[in-house]
Order: sequence, then C-alpha cells, then structure tokens
Amino acid sequence: MIVMLKAQKAVLSLFQKKQMIPEENAWNYLQNFTEEQYQPVTVDIPMKHSIYNIAKHKGHTYLLYNTLFNSMMTMSEHEFRQYEKIQFSDLSLVEAFTDNGFLLPEFTDEYQRYDYYQGILNNQLQDYMHYTIALTSRCNARCIYCYEEGVPQFDMSLETAEKFTEMLCKSEKQIDITWFGGEPLLKTDLIQYITQTLHKNNKPFDSGIITNGSLLTEHMIASQFPEWGISWVQISLDGMKDEYLRRKCYYSSRTDIFEHVISNIESLVKQGISVSVRLNMDAANSKECIEVAGYLKEKFSETQYLIAYPAFLEDAANALNDDTQRFSYSGQVYQLYPPGNSLLTNIPKINNCYFQQQGAFVIDTDGSILCCERDIGRQKTKIASLQTITALDTLHKSRASFPAVRERCRTCAYYPKCSGGCFAAYGSSCQYDACFMEKYKVEYLLNKMIDF
Repeated sequence: MIVMLKAQKAVLSLFQKKQMIPEENAWNYLQNFTEEQYQPVTVDIPMKHSIYNIAKHKGHTYLLYNTLFNSMMTMSEHEFRQYEKIQFSDLSLVEAFTDNGFLLPEFTDEYQRYDYYQGILNNQLQDYMHYTIALTSRCNARCIYCYEEGVPQFDMSLETAEKFTEMLCKSEKQIDITWFGGEPLLKTDLIQYITQTLHKNNKPFDSGIITNGSLLTEHMIASQFPEWGISWVQISLDGMKDEYLRRKCYYSSRTDIFEHVISNIESLVKQGISVSVRLNMDAANSKECIEVAGYLKEKFSETQYLIAYPAFLEDAANALNDDTQRFSYSGQVYQLYPPGNSLLTNIPKINNCYFQQQGAFVIDTDGSILCCERDIGRQKTKIASLQTITALDTLHKSRASFPAVRERCRTCAYYPKCSGGCFAAYGSSCQYDACFMEKYKVEYLLNKMIDF
C-alpha cells in the first residue's frame, strides 16, 4: 500500500467526532488545527465505507480516492478485498484507511455534516464581491440552444447603470465583474461609463467578459480592454465553420464570422488576455467540438493564454443522455487541454457555483438583483433590486432559499467536488444535465493516474 495523498486531518476530524462542533467554534477549530491534535479512530468503533470513495483498478493494482478528504492510495488486490469487506488480517491497514477517511465511524452522516460545515465556511470565506452584469438581453446571434430564448429584449438604462456604479464606488470590498448579456458588446457605452467612473473614484476592480466574439475588434482589444480591466474572455465555438454558423444563426449575412472570431482570439492571446473557449456539445456536434479543440491546439500551440473545455447542452433535442459518452467526449478534449491536478487537492467545495456563493450577485437589465445568470429576464431568484437597497455590501443570500440538493447528488461520489451541480438544470429530462464538469475532470485525472 502506498498513500499518495493524505487526508486533510482538520476536515477529517470533524467527520470522526461523535458530536458536531458548535457553529460558533467550527471556524476557529479549522483555522487553528494542527496535526498533533488529530486523534486516530480506535479499532473497536464499527466502521463503514465513505460514500465519497472512488475506486479504480488496472490489473492487480487498485487506486482509491476520496473526493471529500482529498486522500489517495494505491494497493494490491489482496489489500483492496480487505477494505471491501472491512475485514483485516493486518491491523496497520485499518489505520491507513481510517486516517485517510476511506472508512468512517458508522454514526457519521457524511452529507449532513458536509452540509453543516459548508454553511459555516460559506459565511466566512467572503473577501470580495462578484457581480455578473447583464448589460442587455439583446444579441446579434440566435443560438439554437440559448437558454435566454423567449426572454424580453431590453438594454440596461443609463440611470440603472449610474445607480449601480454609485453603489460600487461606495463598496468597501474588492470588486470582480463579469460583463454579460445577451451580447454585452452591444452595450460598450455602458461598459465605458461604469469603468471610467470606477477609475475616477479610484475604485479598483477586475473584470472578464462572456461574448460570442464576433463584435470584437483589434482596436477594442488593444486600447479599450485594458481600460475596462478585462483580463479574461469566454467565447463559445460549437463546431468548425459550417456547423458553427448553423448553430449561431447570426443576423449578419457575413460568411467569414468564424474566421473573424479566430482572428480575434489571436489578438486576445497576443495581448496576454486569457481566453476560455467553451465547446457546447450535444450528440450531433460532439465530434465537431473535438475537431475544434484539435484545431485550436495546433493553431495556438505556442500560447499559454488559451484553453478549450467541454460543456454539455441541457434539454437539447440531441442532448447527450448517456454518461459513458459524456466521459468519452470530455476525455478526448481533456487529452488536448488537461484539467489541473489541483482539482484533486482543493478543499471540499463550499458552494456549487455563484448561485450559492455569498457575495456573488447578478444584476439584471432592469436593476433586479438575482442569484443566477440563467434567471436573467425571468427573475425567479430575485432577492432585491438596486432601487430598494442602500448598499451592495449588505446583500445576503439565505441558504434556506436555495433548492434542496437532489438525493442522488448527496450520495454521489463526486458530490464534494461539484456540491450538487447546477440547480437550474434540476428539472431537466436528463439526469446528468445538472452535473458540473468537475465530475468528468476527476474521472479523467484518476484514469490517467491508474494508467500511469
């Protein structure tokens, strides 16, 4: 047996205690915990397998990884069979499995405790405010998969932008902005106004933009992006030229938009701006998306500023409803753009996305303040509006208002890495639509490790 990654003992100890630590003491306990404080579980306590274990094997070599405690070990088949049955001929194995969270006391309700400590950590780890700003719900494309289809088309008014910017300038927290739409580059005047005002008031900020990339120009990238504080850009490419144009359905009659977007990506990486190319996959275009990833890898092989990553379309007519296919297609992209190994060592996720994160809010075009950008124009997750609050720093999300995590997610081995996935996709006809890509990244990384 070889222990490759040791469990984080501070977190592990919280799950081994008979009684949960009171909320007012938990944060201090985690911050000040030392290895010397760890008390190993005694062998007389009945044990069970952690529900967050993932096992892999190749030949007679077995790999075990726990997504909650970030522990990993390899072992022989004989040792693995003892773990499976929780019957050990070698008591030193018991210590290795319990000290790394693969075996837990039978009294431990892992989901309940994880949920409890998530709430504590979520309220503590809030050192900045993130705002996704919907500048407009209009777009110059009509993507066949867009979740904003049917949303009334409005631009944010200058009055709303002024109100929001005034509050931003008074905020005492670090500010991070995502420019969003529709197509946000239809409203560069608002980006210009907001950023200029922040600069004039000496209010530092960082920003990025989610755009289809068709309205970018070389001048905008070189001259305006630095002023707008844009350090990253997300662009979707859902196939090579013909498939891309078919799916985007641009209002423009230009036939060179694909080439224009590729040229813009080249200008962005030359400026040192990070570009994330999102490959929106379904059963009809998955191979095209893999071809795009290969094309980008070859064309931009010399830059560190570009990555491509897979994303699965939800509730699409050709949705990938087979998880085996999802693992296969995502794995082919990850072969070209591997996910970082840090995913296997990061602390357990304390929220699934910006929806749950304290300090992360969506500003809709009319000034409504939402929890989720997928709710723009619909506002089911509205918690306030710019017109009814006096300060942004007072905004708070109640955990009680979040959708309940699905039962099958609670006991899924990948849960600590995705925290329940996308709440907005819980009603999807495909049981896998809510799964975040962490699931597929972890699977890819573990398969690579066992192959190695």
